[in-house]
Amino acid sequence: MPNGYLLSSHVSPLARPLRAAALALAIAAGQGRAAAAQPRDAGARMERVADGVYAIVHDDATDEWPHGNTGVVVGEDGVLVVDSDYLPSRARADIALIRSVTDKPVRYLVITHWHFDHNNGTVAYRDAFPGVAVVSERATRDYIELNATWWAKMSTAPAGARRAALSVMEERLSSGRDSAGQPLSPDARGALGRHVRQRRSELAELASLVVVPPNLVFDRELTLTLGRRRIQVRDWGRANSPHDVTVYLPDERVLFTGDILVQAPVPYLGASWPVPWIDVLRQIEAIPVAALVPGHGPVMRDHTYTRQVRGLLEAAASRVDTLARRGRTLEQVQDSVTLSDVRAQVAAWRAPELDADWRASIRVLVERVWRGIRGQGG
Repeated sequence: MPNGYLLSSHVSPLARPLRAAALALAIAAGQGRAAAAQPRDAGARMERVADGVYAIVHDDATDEWPHGNTGVVVGEDGVLVVDSDYLPSRARADIALIRSVTDKPVRYLVITHWHFDHNNGTVAYRDAFPGVAVVSERATRDYIELNATWWAKMSTAPAGARRAALSVMEERLSSGRDSAGQPLSPDARGALGRHVRQRRSELAELASLVVVPPNLVFDRELTLTLGRRRIQVRDWGRANSPHDVTVYLPDERVLFTGDILVQAPVPYLGASWPVPWIDVLRQIEAIPVAALVPGHGPVMRDHTYTRQVRGLLEAAASRVDTLARRGRTLEQVQDSVTLSDVRAQVAAWRAPELDADWRASIRVLVERVWRGIRGQGG
């Protein structure tokens, strides 16, 4: 939360402008020092969350795909990194940011789950640090290898849907007209040009992607050390993915959650397991935190958002259960359960421009809950 400043009401009217000016200079100087201490580049910001512990928060890779947040833990004898981005080029840029705060080698790269926006960049770490241990839960290793291989080949197939979508965007950019044939505004044309460039770069990287599966796997829990730093790695099982892993520094009380928590700004709910996810969130709320780094979104300082996401899932489970007992079809349940009242309680979810994303996300959530409560998966 931004620091608040209050000018005393006892300061004379003549002195107030001088005091306000001095305060503004002090704030600017402090902000300048903070900016200097927080490395950044054109697509990411590195935020210090504890002594020697950082979060790298990224801009999206394309208009379709984000980069996951990356964690950095600097120890006495090396560095541990949490997640490696969607594209290797971004991972290489992250390595440059890491080198701006330490010259120690990356000894561990912990992958929180199989989604490729958190691990396609692993090859950049292997190339930069040939001895790096790439860590994941045991089954996740195979999910990473299969899904990353599939995604790269499917995305770059000459006659595939993703290349066809790019061709449509290129035609609109060339013609200067939108899908309805109307002229694009300068801002719209600029945004479209940026998206086209991003997608071209994305497909070029995916066409040559080297998939690097983890080489250090664990079951349930693993404790790593970097000198005197203790890092607890834990698999929580089914939540957002089949195996969601957190990384926790108990002495610093810093928690990296992967996609168990996402504020982007709507949670990612597709292909999830919302019923067991509820209990995972309840257990995570018991972990003391001074800083919480979600899989996507801003660094947090308490479990407020953890509870809000749990409330969303609990409301979905309760309402779907009620309607299932009344014999409603899945489509009827999806039409009825909008969770708009839950949305209204969370500032990050309320913006009108999120309406379409919210509706789509909740329909997916309801489908996953419907299957989960009935023992059909999800």
